[in-house]
Amino acid sequence: MTRVAIIGGGIGGLTAANALSRAGIETAVYEAAAELREIGAGVALHPNAMKVLRALRVEDGVRKVAGRSQWQVMCNWKTGRVIGRTSRQQQAASFGIPGATVHRADLLDVLAGALPAGLVTLGKRCTEVRPDGDVAVARFADGSEIEADIIVGADGIHSPVRASLFGPDAPRFTGKICYRSVVPTGAVRGTRPSTDGAQWLGPHGTIVLYPLRGEELINVFCHYDDDNYRHESWIAECGREEVLGRYADWHESLLRLFAAADTWYKWALYRRDPEGRGAAWLADYDASSPDVLAT
Repeated sequence: MTRVAIIGGGIGGLTAANALSRAGIETAVYEAAAELREIGAGVALHPNAMKVLRALRVEDGVRKVAGRSQWQVMCNWKTGRVIGRTSRQQQAASFGIPGATVHRADLLDVLAGALPAGLVTLGKRCTEVRPDGDVAVARFADGSEIEADIIVGADGIHSPVRASLFGPDAPRFTGKICYRSVVPTGAVRGTRPSTDGAQWLGPHGTIVLYPLRGEELINVFCHYDDDNYRHESWIAECGREEVLGRYADWHESLLRLFAAADTWYKWALYRRDPEGRGAAWLADYDASSPDVLAT
């Protein structure tokens, strides 16, 4: 039987593990952290993603913890005027299934709960992968090694698997930064905020809002043009006042929402080009040969 080792126990790694194990393929996941966890942020799952989760039979579990909204709207940054509106029913009619918005940690819990017991090994930080005769080998920081017919890299933006295959990469700065926070709906002062999914269009960027855990939380994601800040990290915090100052001229409902956030994260957006060799390996894949694949 083909053996597959997945490096990384995040959303991508656990989704792949569910798909492979359901297909009857011997699968193991190796995660660097001591527990399966995700950053405190939301993720928008569009209809194509929900079709995958339906095929993996975890759609119902995801929808139980997803945000509740009837509309997706597009708004003017200054006046709040609704420019466009699409209902969940319209989305389902167009694509055969509605999307969902969910907290990344909740999604990870659903994916982990659907896996067979003992499939994930924690505290295993991969440092390199290599082919070795008829197998592929992954080496870990504790000095241990494992062998598999296929090793899949799902180990994040600074992937040791990718580096082992292609060498150090040189991501290109896009000239854009992001601010992100998750705001308790009940913490917003004044008029209760809308829990519709929303995209606000304005000068130098856009703001995306959507609910999580029913209507308990609102995920905030802001793009902004900024050629000066170049720190690439999902966990670098910034002060609330910086965000309020950056969007001081935007609609007052946004400022009330932003003021209710306790923690803000800020990071620069970089572009990593697809590796041509990786695409070729996938196209030429032969299940009888050992391979290492980077997502």
